[in-house]
Amino acid sequence: MPAGYEYDLDHRVIDAAAWDHVTLDDLEHYLEEASLLPNDLRGAVEYLDLSEVLSLQVSYVGALQLAPWYERLIDRGIKGSVIYAPEEEIHELASTVIATCSLVGGGAPEGYRLSRTPVALRNVHHFLEQGCESSDLQAAQVA
Repeated sequence: MPAGYEYDLDHRVIDAAAWDHVTLDDLEHYLEEASLLPNDLRGAVEYLDLSEVLSLQVSYVGALQLAPWYERLIDRGIKGSVIYAPEEEIHELASTVIATCSLVGGGAPEGYRLSRTPVALRNVHHFLEQGCESSDLQAAQVA
């Protein structure tokens, strides 16, 4: 499966990455496993690195299917999600997933934030707390 994660206790970050050709099934499998982490996730943030993704095969309907998995993470106490997606097409698809999850589930408590540059794990919480940049907000609204 071209997606994996680990929970960084020191920084309270679910450090996830996907690579190669990623399907809806791959993302659902990752989110299912992450939602079952035995750790206390209150105050944690998800950091999803999509920099090595060649294609992301998620449609709007597929994004609807991901929303309940994000709701499970939110129920476990995560604050939000930072998604690193430097490539334009992947960035746009991530925006669609964010907009859909926000619309369907009400979104993460502190929201979602897209980035075109990598974020160090020690800075993920700060980056999320800064809020959406206007270009990221516009991209999410267009999607």
